[in-house]
Amino acid sequence: MEHLKSNSKEQLIQLALEILKNQQPSVIINPDDFEATAWGNSKEILVKFRRYIRFIPLNAEPFQYYDITVNLITNQILPFESGYNFTFNTPTEADKKKLDFIKSKTDFPKESNAEITITENEDHYWISKKSKTSFSKFFINKETGFKSGVMEGSFSAPAARPVLESVYEKEEMVKLSDENEINRITKNAVIRIAKGIIEEKQPLLKLNFDDYETIVWVDSKNTWVEFKRVIRYIPLGTDPEKRFSYDITVNLNNDGISPFDDTFESEFYIETKEDKKAIEFIKKNFGSFSANFENTVYEGEENYYIDINNQYSFGKYAVNKKTGIAKTEIQGSYEPMPKPVIENPDDYTEIK
Repeated sequence: MEHLKSNSKEQLIQLALEILKNQQPSVIINPDDFEATAWGNSKEILVKFRRYIRFIPLNAEPFQYYDITVNLITNQILPFESGYNFTFNTPTEADKKKLDFIKSKTDFPKESNAEITITENEDHYWISKKSKTSFSKFFINKETGFKSGVMEGSFSAPAARPVLESVYEKEEMVKLSDENEINRITKNAVIRIAKGIIEEKQPLLKLNFDDYETIVWVDSKNTWVEFKRVIRYIPLGTDPEKRFSYDITVNLNNDGISPFDDTFESEFYIETKEDKKAIEFIKKNFGSFSANFENTVYEGEENYYIDINNQYSFGKYAVNKKTGIAKTEIQGSYEPMPKPVIENPDDYTEIK
């Protein structure tokens, strides 16, 4: 341990690559595909290779691992020695050609905090990019290469303006539950206040709050109420460049309302009578939608296309607009990736 402390970040990364070469010779770390960082505490030094882009091919095997962590003290390599039934994702030549095609149609800057996931479907690639502060989602047609922006923006819980901003931003927000009567009374009262702020500041906005999941977030200084739309509907003929915002977040401390008080350009989605009729038709033939998932419905010429996902499972379906017949295009489930067993993650400091 002591002899490693004097090593530079580059030297530690080189040691990790040598361990990988000896123990997993088939694994090739391409610097263009991975971000390498080094971390250490009083007992261990880890080198992490994080894949910039996670590509999920059509009919991919479940339980794929995309990143590698090398423990320079024990020579343990995750995920190969994790004890879990995961396989390390190795792109095939066909996968590489698909990635090259996608990269030619869009720009993927190498950002340390960005997570880019590409999911292959029958006729398009679904791209999701997110960081701690923003997100964007779009698809690329596999034949034409047409890129359609679906949604982008910043996350619903806006950053406050504290006196000690660098310290305050690290404070974790807590979701207010309704597990007991006191919490229920408090939560309902807070929600009523938030609805009143919306009615006062956005009097022309007529919302059916039954269409939204309501979440209350608190920390030591602020209270937010998030109204999260259960079904995100994209009508036929929507301009591919249009950016819809579906959720509303109210800050009870300053009466701020996102997205209306945000600086990024987006249009808040207003459900029309035609949209409502279409959603009722989909519910009748497909079934109800759970707030535990992100549910997006795209209207096509002949079908309504439904995209459902959360951190545990995903599904893509279609409902015929005339017959109401629903069919499954693809669905699956997966477990959260296990993290390295470490004494205390907060004790690790990045080695620059």
